[in-house]
Amino acid sequence: MTPDDINRRKFVRNTGLGALAFNIGGVSTLLTPREAYADGVKFTSLAAEDAALLAAFADHLLPGAGAAGIAHFVDHQLGVDPQECLLMCKYFPEIKAPFDVFYNGGIGALRDVVTHQYKKPFGALAAAEKDAITNDLWQGSIENWSGPPPPLFYMMVRSDAVDVVYGTKDGFDELNIPYMAHIMPKEKW
Repeated sequence: MTPDDINRRKFVRNTGLGALAFNIGGVSTLLTPREAYADGVKFTSLAAEDAALLAAFADHLLPGAGAAGIAHFVDHQLGVDPQECLLMCKYFPEIKAPFDVFYNGGIGALRDVVTHQYKKPFGALAAAEKDAITNDLWQGSIENWSGPPPPLFYMMVRSDAVDVVYGTKDGFDELNIPYMAHIMPKEKW
């Protein structure tokens, strides 16, 4: 990577999380994660069941993350060169590439804990049950966890959800913050 290459922070700051190239029927198509979610684009790096759990968990952490396409964003980023990906985990030396090992480990551990404690999927839990799992996760006190460090998994999913929900012009507008990109996109996404 050269100093002239764009990095994640510059990309998000300058363009927001705009269109990404999704493969649809063998054709590379530019879509935002929200559009990929709305169009039901198939996942290439995550199993559909894992993507659904990730979306439900991220949506609990930040309402709107599921519809904003968090699972499609993560799925897409897991399929790119780790040096070029926009996932927050890239910046943590304790998380090694390929990053799908980290995400699949966290998602699998979350599924196992939820199934063990509640005998139903995370998305079907009551709000209080989701809160209990989430609190134990970020505090690192979750029992029977077999994935990456629980607070680290929580932080990565939350950070990626924030990027997807608020890393766009519409996200800035929702926060009532002026969107002052160096180069404004030609189209509103």
